Amino acid sequence: MFTVKLNSLQDSDSGYYWCAVEIGGLDDMDHLHLTVNADPAVSVINSRVSGQEGGSVSVQCLYRAEYKSKQKKWCRFKDWSCFTAERTDTSQNSAVLVSDDEKGSVSVEMSGLQKSDAGWYWFSAGDVGVTVHLTVTERPSTTTAVTTVSASISETSSTIITIHVNFINQVIERINFCDF
Repeated sequence: MFTVKLNSLQDSDSGYYWCAVEIGGLDDMDHLHLTVNADPAVSVINSRVSGQEGGSVSVQCLYRAEYKSKQKKWCRFKDWSCFTAERTDTSQNSAVLVSDDEKGSVSVEMSGLQKSDAGWYWFSAGDVGVTVHLTVTERPSTTTAVTTVSASISETSSTIITIHVNFINQVIERINFCDF
């Protein structure tokens, strides 16, 4: 797989584009029609989102007023699975929540992310759509040290305080006491 990125597109760049690959002397090709519009019917705030395994991501999708009554969908290219936005806070899957405020904004919340969730998605309103790429990174490994600390004061005078501190399951290299 390879990616072609077109930058600084203008309305005049609209048209048919061909993609061709030569593998072992044979050409494999396909075409697509690209429409560039300065005021797109649908858009997203961020077309590339990233989250950690077990975490969540949010995607804010926008649509023009004439698409208010059109069906809104959040779909995954990998398996063509789609989640449909309902009026408010409707979830078709415990890991994906798609909600339409009916004022031009759809919020997509994906939680409990797994590495297999990474890839290309698209948001559509009616017959127009926009793509979003999701990257899922590994959660950094963490180690938790459990330390039990107990302290007691055994002697006090106007000039000396003796404090006994016990650390369990911890190697102590140095303990500093500060005079405040």
